[in-house]
Amino acid sequence: MSNESSLLLSDSCSPYLERNKKNAWSLEETESLTLFAAENPNIRTAAFLLRDAVLLGKSTSSFAHTDVFISLKPEITSPQYDSTSKTTRVFRRILTSSLARAFLRLCIAGIVLLSFVEPPTWCRSVQGGCKAALSMEGIPAFYSDSSETKPQPYYPNTGTVWLTEQQSIRLESFFVGMFVLHTLLCFAMDGFSIENFFYVSALRLELDSVSARRIRNASIFRWVRVFALALLLKGIFSFSHNHPERPYAAFFRMLLFISYSEGLQSEIMTVMEIIPTLANVGLVLLMVIAFFGMIGVAAFYNTLEGTEHFSNIIEAVWSLFTSMTTVIYPDVMMAGYNENRFAALFFVIYMILVFFFFQNVILGYVCNIYNNRRDEKDAELETARQDYCRKAFDILTSGDVTYVTRQQLMGVFLILNQECHEIGIVPEERAELIFAILDKDGSEKLELNEFLYFGQAMLLEFEEYANYGSFVEKFFPSILESAFYNDLKQVIHSDWFERSIDLIVTINAVVVVVHSYPMLAGKTFQDSLAYAQVNSPWEVVEILFTIIFALEMMSKLAVFGVKRYFSSLRNIFDGAVTISAIFSAFYTCFTTSQRSSHLTRFIIMARVFRILRFFVVVKQFKTMSKTFFGILPAASRVALLLFCVIYTWSWIGMHFFGGLITRDPNNPTSYLLEGTDFADAFYWANNFNDMLSGANVCFNLLVINNWNEMESGIVAVAQTKLSRYFFLTFYIMGVMIVNNLVIALVIDYFLDEFESDNEEVDEVFESGRELVFDSDELPTPKEFGKYVARLNPKYRLTAMKSKKVLKQLFSQRVRARSV
Repeated sequence: MSNESSLLLSDSCSPYLERNKKNAWSLEETESLTLFAAENPNIRTAAFLLRDAVLLGKSTSSFAHTDVFISLKPEITSPQYDSTSKTTRVFRRILTSSLARAFLRLCIAGIVLLSFVEPPTWCRSVQGGCKAALSMEGIPAFYSDSSETKPQPYYPNTGTVWLTEQQSIRLESFFVGMFVLHTLLCFAMDGFSIENFFYVSALRLELDSVSARRIRNASIFRWVRVFALALLLKGIFSFSHNHPERPYAAFFRMLLFISYSEGLQSEIMTVMEIIPTLANVGLVLLMVIAFFGMIGVAAFYNTLEGTEHFSNIIEAVWSLFTSMTTVIYPDVMMAGYNENRFAALFFVIYMILVFFFFQNVILGYVCNIYNNRRDEKDAELETARQDYCRKAFDILTSGDVTYVTRQQLMGVFLILNQECHEIGIVPEERAELIFAILDKDGSEKLELNEFLYFGQAMLLEFEEYANYGSFVEKFFPSILESAFYNDLKQVIHSDWFERSIDLIVTINAVVVVVHSYPMLAGKTFQDSLAYAQVNSPWEVVEILFTIIFALEMMSKLAVFGVKRYFSSLRNIFDGAVTISAIFSAFYTCFTTSQRSSHLTRFIIMARVFRILRFFVVVKQFKTMSKTFFGILPAASRVALLLFCVIYTWSWIGMHFFGGLITRDPNNPTSYLLEGTDFADAFYWANNFNDMLSGANVCFNLLVINNWNEMESGIVAVAQTKLSRYFFLTFYIMGVMIVNNLVIALVIDYFLDEFESDNEEVDEVFESGRELVFDSDELPTPKEFGKYVARLNPKYRLTAMKSKKVLKQLFSQRVRARSV
């Protein structure tokens, strides 16, 4: 490498040392590795390949921005592009900085949330504007209950339209300006080349399946981003020319949101794979519904059942579809059933076919496709990760040398720290520990079979075990050797201690139920207050339980330490319940008069809340709670997909039905609702007068119940039955696809956690998520002491996958014990 390149490495290192003194390497080590990297240019090439191996693990991130991080390899860029140029390095550093990425996330969230607080498009041209229209109230056009004789909002809404049109356009202009700037920076980082920016060259190459898919998606969504930005800019300029409506701006914002979220893009691709398969099942289902519809039209001709639900084939199909969702079953059959009991056979046979069979077949298809895609994706990622590691190994080794030295790997870490900020800074201690963990035979050299685990080793994060020490260890070291403290440690770690606490929790649950019976039985609030007196025998018992749980918490804190204690979800829950119980006990003991009714309600609620500790001791509940908390990170992508669906249909509803649900007596549309199920059910707040109201309607549709009453109101005011297609399409996308994806995710994670709980484990991997090891037992010349190793939570691995990775890296490697 040239002297210029060497100076470039040195220059980039200095600010790194100044900014990251805590994570910095020793100056001597840095200078040595800088010189070594300058003399061996293959280290930089290998470092970028290993960066890709690490980034593959981040592919489940909600906002990974991997279109920025895709390797700028010579084979996927134009020949004129120089990824080592100072300009490219500067732009890459700006784009991958934590501050820039955090600011970009805020802008992404801000431009989408803007749709919920800006004036709806339907009222912008109304005299007086949206503020006047949404705040109008008075005696409604009609009412069916005396409680509605007082003034009512003429256009019911959530009251979240906080911005004016001018404020909205200013905020949108700011956000769009930031996105344009970000896009220009990406364009500059790609050498101001359209071919590089849209990965035109890469799309023509034969790459591995993971790289090909990611590059294809990055290309598609960069086009989507540019398209959305162009149309948003056009809308901003049209606003200045007295065209304030801009009805499609909210939709283009969602396109922009999707273009920046790789996790959401992945879920959309999953949906695209599901749709063709479901289309075949849906076609058969439609034929079955149409077949039963024709039978219904003929069988119930000239009857009340026929008049209400089977007047023609279109009405028959719609009635049978809604009954399949169970929303109007058995209402749909009651007219015919009251007239002839044998009419029930028609509906029972139909429901068995479509509800019990076809609905579960659809669920099975979705679960199967989701699980297969997950397994295929995991296998592809692992293959691609090892392929990157193998290529890096081949680059670092040459001739008869078949191993990677410590110095070479430390050089790789130097390049990663200087140029690849997207994977985070790797401190010197962590780099040494990673090398020692990979060096399974202690030879100070990494063979290929050891080097292939580099991507997995980079999933680990380390923390000094001293940080997990208790306050006794830190401030009272003399007590550590006392007989009392050692006996306390043995008691806290013993199984009988946990079983005793579980028994006390069970007894306390019984006492709480008996004690709170007046409230649970529906007594008046004053009767319930009588049971919160300190002179009550029940209250004395409650205080005794509180003291026991407080002693349990203090003992565990003294033995485990604060950090280790609160690393357990159960301890966090138990601690929160105990603290609330202590507060309620103090309040009961020291406030005997003029008690606040709100605080007294809190005491009663906190006491009932302690019953949940009983559920925590039940093994099956533990598995379900683990599934719930374990699924939250992984469910973020499906949650984004669900938000995208709700947002899109809410915007469609506001576009077509905004302002139609009204109680304004001066608006003829309001009288169209008289006598409908919508009005009789007082569903006035379920409308599309603003985005948040529309989102609430869509969520109601997602849980299915009573959506036919909302549909009756929309059909009445829209004055066309074509509006039914809005509800039909949302049911297909929201319920049949997205909701079944959620079910598939829950089933998958539950079985994973269940298998993890029931698998026989050894002493080392009892927890499966983190463990303690002593670096003195690793083949490293430096002594770092005891560490806690865990898998970084941002990679969102399940308990089984976490355990598998830990076993691969640590099994038969060090004597470790679980935390």
